[in-house]
Amino acid sequence: MALIDDAAIVPAGGYIYIADPDTAKPKEILDPRAPGAGWESIGHTSLDDLPEFGRDGEDPEVKGSWQNAKLRATTPDVTYSVTIKSIQATALTYQLYFGAGPGAVQADKSFRIPATPLPQTKALLVVLVDGTNYLPLWHPRVSLLGSDAVGLSATDFMSFPIKATFLGSSLIGNAIGEWAQIEAPAPPDPGGEGE
Repeated sequence: MALIDDAAIVPAGGYIYIADPDTAKPKEILDPRAPGAGWESIGHTSLDDLPEFGRDGEDPEVKGSWQNAKLRATTPDVTYSVTIKSIQATALTYQLYFGAGPGAVQADKSFRIPATPLPQTKALLVVLVDGTNYLPLWHPRVSLLGSDAVGLSATDFMSFPIKATFLGSSLIGNAIGEWAQIEAPAPPDPGGEGE
């Protein structure tokens, strides 16, 4: 594997967007604050608790035969997710955390919390920012719902942990997402200079 300095990402900043399920991946992100039509920012998220990508499920199990004790490994059943800590007390945050539909906002602008949460299915786009390098992580279908207690502190922002579980999408052959990669720079053209 080549040594690619720009591929070592320090996610000093980032932006998180949702859209209707199966919204297409942005073709190119020139400005991480404007990924394109249809994408809505979820707003401010915690700087101390950055998004945490998780893996839940089985580990591969090694199966053997009488002749070969380590003949084959099984294919594990794994679920992937990301937990985001929103720090905005807005209707969108409440909708995603409490699993409520858009009708939860009342005439007086209060938010009605449903007795039975209904996970919200959306497309998710996370754009990691490292200087001038942007790394978009796109998932066409995720199930969003609050995953832990609302965090309160006298010295920090109120936080709402929201877990997005990645779902398969027929848009991309039942895969769960596509992450951009940083490629090695093209080698210099030996005939390009001085001709």
